[in-house]
Amino acid sequence: MKKAELLRDALIAGNTWCKANPDAITVWVEKGGIEIQATGEPSFMYRYSIQAFAMDFPGAIDDLMLPLLAWVWEQQPDLLLNPESNSKIEFDADIISDEAADILFRVPVWERVMVKTEGGTTTAEHLAESRPRFSGGEWETVFEPDSGGSLV
Repeated sequence: MKKAELLRDALIAGNTWCKANPDAITVWVEKGGIEIQATGEPSFMYRYSIQAFAMDFPGAIDDLMLPLLAWVWEQQPDLLLNPESNSKIEFDADIISDEAADILFRVPVWERVMVKTEGGTTTAEHLAESRPRFSGGEWETVFEPDSGGSLV
């Protein structure tokens, strides 16, 4: 499952404190399942929830939320653009002192996988998410480099 690793990388790249403290960022997968395509090319989809935990985080939650949303825009854009789905991005914060909090994000994702057999070897190819066919409106100006956004 590649998206969990990609989310961790995005949080570390998108926040100065996370870059300096990568061991304080833990990412894992919970409640996974698969959907198998019965017709057409052999493929399946992983469905799971990514948990991303920042321990003793000293900044504002926005400092983590913005790189997380930039990652969602790139890896799971339907969550950001669909009002019925975007409320599924959740978080918990445990305020441990005046200066720090433990913050846990939960992001539901899926990964499409194409199964191929070449030369007697079966492989799984993880497919990139389709980009939305419609404009992302204001979010597009935030997360798309060509439109003036600076987070990605």
